[in-house]
Amino acid sequence: MKKLFVAILCVFGLTQCHNKAYSLNDLPKEYIQIGSYGGFAGTAKTYFFFPNGQRILSSVILGSDTVQSANDITKATPKDFKEMLKGLNEMEFCDMDLNEIGNMTHFIRLKTKKEDKSVQWSDMNKAPEALVSFYRNTLKNLKTKNTH
Repeated sequence: MKKLFVAILCVFGLTQCHNKAYSLNDLPKEYIQIGSYGGFAGTAKTYFFFPNGQRILSSVILGSDTVQSANDITKATPKDFKEMLKGLNEMEFCDMDLNEIGNMTHFIRLKTKKEDKSVQWSDMNKAPEALVSFYRNTLKNLKTKNTH
């Protein structure tokens, strides 16, 4: 009887060890969103980064209520998410006041328990250098990791 109880306890314990998988309909309290929208095709491409390392790429046609696609992409580590937060904090992202819309608009959104801050810009040459660098490096690293 003791062995059965220990076995049940072990199985229950192991089933509780998995990370929760998020979806666009079930977002965590904290995440980072990076993407762009507009252009000739009128589409929006958004990358969602979650604290557990999960990442989702979402595509939407502007003006449509339905998501064209939302796919999990190569998973990162929770440490990668913390590094992203650190990068945003170092550039004082939450203090930025930038809300520029153009033909092609780029954006970063930080959602935490305390903050919900979005910054968007259209001209990469006029936006703060740290912001553009963070945006480009994040997407470049994402594409590099997805090709392996």
